[in-house]
Amino acid sequence: MSDISIMDLLEIKKHIDNGAFKVVEVQEEETGGATVNVEVTEDFIKWFKQREGLQRWSNRRFQKFFDNNLQKFLRLGTQTEK
Repeated sequence: MSDISIMDLLEIKKHIDNGAFKVVEVQEEETGGATVNVEVTEDFIKWFKQREGLQRWSNRRFQKFFDNNLQKFLRLGTQTEK
């Protein structure tokens, strides 16, 4: 499952709001990119594995999900703050 729905975005926002998903550090790179370190709770891991159809946690799958959907989530965040 690669594309994210508005319902999934709202679910992620819920996890962020209750502290289940937290950005710990952002390291900017000379190339203009960045490395983002996050902490997640067992509740978030359970939700993510279910959403992706996984039996166990996959860092690679989470990184792909995070990279593909970060911009969408940031746009949603600015819209919900208005």
